[in-house]
Amino acid sequence: MKKFIFLICIFTLFLSGCSSISTFIDENLPKKNTTIPVALQEQIATKINPENELFAVGKSNIDKSGAIIAQAKANKHAKDLLKEQIKKEIKINFNTFMLNTDNYSKGIISPVLSDLTDYAVDVALKNASQKGAWENDTSVYSLFAVDRDKITEVSKQVFTGYLGDVSGKLNSIKNKIGDMEINVPANSLDSNSNNNEVID
Repeated sequence: MKKFIFLICIFTLFLSGCSSISTFIDENLPKKNTTIPVALQEQIATKINPENELFAVGKSNIDKSGAIIAQAKANKHAKDLLKEQIKKEIKINFNTFMLNTDNYSKGIISPVLSDLTDYAVDVALKNASQKGAWENDTSVYSLFAVDRDKITEVSKQVFTGYLGDVSGKLNSIKNKIGDMEINVPANSLDSNSNNNEVID
């Protein structure tokens, strides 16, 4: 009986181990895409590092306009797909930064967080590069990728840059107020003195 239980435990561990390995492979290789040939997916897997890069594959059919136009469309498709991934990553970074921000600063940043995100996405996308391009009889494919570290760097620069800009403007206002001379009109002083007279 003990041997039977032992064998069941071993078999369960074996299944969980296979499941973990399968999960690891699925997470670290490009997701299976029925629109991309299997042979091409294997080539793509050799050109990127999913742990360190975000990537996207664009596709366009070759029509009457020819392969050159199709390649341009595939490039745009890949960049659009990559842009969505970058946006998700930057949102995660910004939410993490907000956890370490005081309530006063949150009140300043929250209303413009969407604009900051869009700006950071545009900056990060400029750092994307084409890692490969393929063509068959009917379609053209394009692979674009960007380093995750670069996305983190851009996120920090945009977030802290905005805080620095706001801080600079507040300091400027503070200095202007500090240098301001407030002159009280003489008639105002006379009026106050009359109001303070004691009537016997």
